[in-house]
Amino acid sequence: MKQQLTNILNSGRDSALLRFSLAKSFAASGEFPEAVRHLQEAVRQKPDYSAAWAELGLNLLRLGDNEGATAAWLKGITVATAQGDAQVRRQLEVRLRRMRSQLPKASCNGPS
Repeated sequence: MKQQLTNILNSGRDSALLRFSLAKSFAASGEFPEAVRHLQEAVRQKPDYSAAWAELGLNLLRLGDNEGATAAWLKGITVATAQGDAQVRRQLEVRLRRMRSQLPKASCNGPS
């Protein structure tokens, strides 16, 4: 699947959905930096892609970038709220709470 998607991208057909699909494929095989790269391009192409913001945050968290994950999820919450996508908004709010509850108190920004 990953090779097929890469071939499509290499043929000059690019889209946010293609990048999102590639990212999911890379993440499934543990290639998180590549997943992040494709998700960053997906949200660049389509800034209102709330699912891509959600996945970007998750993959940044997998790389240990808590600040990046927080920023992506906050952007995703903003986008999901604007679009009326309550499911994604709730999912991201839960992820943020869980991440913040697992961080040492000294590394949390602001009150919990």
